[in-house]
Amino acid sequence: MAHPAQRLKELINSLGMNINSFSKECGYPSSATIWRIIDDNKKPSTPTINKICNRFTQVNREWLLTGLGTMFTTASTASDDLTVTAKQVIDKLQPLLKNDFNKLSSQIQEIHKKVTSIEFLEALIAVKTSKKQKNENDTL
Repeated sequence: MAHPAQRLKELINSLGMNINSFSKECGYPSSATIWRIIDDNKKPSTPTINKICNRFTQVNREWLLTGLGTMFTTASTASDDLTVTAKQVIDKLQPLLKNDFNKLSSQIQEIHKKVTSIEFLEALIAVKTSKKQKNENDTL
């Protein structure tokens, strides 16, 4: 049986993640906690085990703590892996989409300004034309 820190490292590798992405998935603002467990060969605390098992529900808590049983509680983790992948894709796309949205918003504002100024000019021309026609009619 491997040490809990070694099992944690094995779990991270099995999930196809690195320590940084795994830490973020578990809700840690940085990867320091997970690095410390692995580098110092420490046993994860109960809150850390809870964060891992709450985020990755397919992980066998007993295996993570003691090494008994299998790493995952279900035969197939494909759907959970897809969920992680989908989240990673969304996280990558969100800044790009926000940037595109901001560009489109700026473009729409510029078009609105141009349309508004064109409408204003057309109205001004119409008023001048109307006044000119009125003056011509008055002189006749």
